[in-house]
Amino acid sequence: MINIVTTKFAFDRTTLPFRTDFSAAGTTWILSTNSLEVLRTVADWRVPRKQIPNKTLEMEIVVDGAPDNSRERKAHFRGVRHLVFAFISPRSFVAYDLARRRVHAVLSTTAAGDACFWKTLLIPITIGILGTTVGVVPLHCACLERNGRGLLVAGVSGAGKSTLAAAMALLGFRIISDDWTYVSKGETDLVAHGLLAPVKLLPDTVRFFSELRNFTPSTALNGELAYQIDPQSLGCEVGETSSPRAIFFLDRCSTGGCHLLPCPSEQVRTYFENSAERLPEEIPQAKAFRTEVIRTLAARPAWIVRSDASPQETARVIEDFLLEGDYATV
Repeated sequence: MINIVTTKFAFDRTTLPFRTDFSAAGTTWILSTNSLEVLRTVADWRVPRKQIPNKTLEMEIVVDGAPDNSRERKAHFRGVRHLVFAFISPRSFVAYDLARRRVHAVLSTTAAGDACFWKTLLIPITIGILGTTVGVVPLHCACLERNGRGLLVAGVSGAGKSTLAAAMALLGFRIISDDWTYVSKGETDLVAHGLLAPVKLLPDTVRFFSELRNFTPSTALNGELAYQIDPQSLGCEVGETSSPRAIFFLDRCSTGGCHLLPCPSEQVRTYFENSAERLPEEIPQAKAFRTEVIRTLAARPAWIVRSDASPQETARVIEDFLLEGDYATV
């Protein structure tokens, strides 16, 4: 691959004459670029009415044809204190400065105009790395909504939270996010944001969802082969934000059926803290903010969902609980 790190690019107003603003997951992005194609690609992202200083990041993008002729490689990340460097397919290099809340990127011409690259890779990765520094905490969980009340679905990797989230969405829950949810502080409550990214389902889940037979699995960023499905293509209702009012932790077990048990607040806090990305010492304010958000969430009602039932059966048990249990008054 071309050595993008040592290739010289000028990130200045002369080299990057085009500017625009757009929003994602409750943050404002100030974008400068040399490419009209980039402007066209981000045009579908809502332009914010006003910028919020503490929730704004700057992104400077140079689009260059040289990487297009280089050999493709797998995604690769390296961090040095408050700096993170990433090679992302197709043939692009991104540098993140967490202390300054800035992004510098060299994109191939293929990546510049690929809306899927932006939607499934560049924007989610950027929010995942810089989000906490701009007031949005990335949390490893799905978010759904029913009757205006949001709920988070969490669980260790492989537990099946994405599969459960898909089953709940097909049952009529509005889906906000799948694998990662981005939580900020609103005027009166926490706000959970989604990125409208595809739901990722492993190939063996086709036995639960016959709808997947109309799609073809592809390789995800982590190397897994998975169905990456736009939930709207399955007829699911999609939302951008919700207020998280309760948390469900999926625990796959062999006890028979599906049972809900109260979850201690300390377990909620420990899960979200342990599954979060490490933050460097140079940004203590971001770490303190994340701790505050997680502690606020940990005070919400939470339950452990112990199940060896199908995703559809588990989703129905949760639905019945929400209709009949104490959650209805939360």
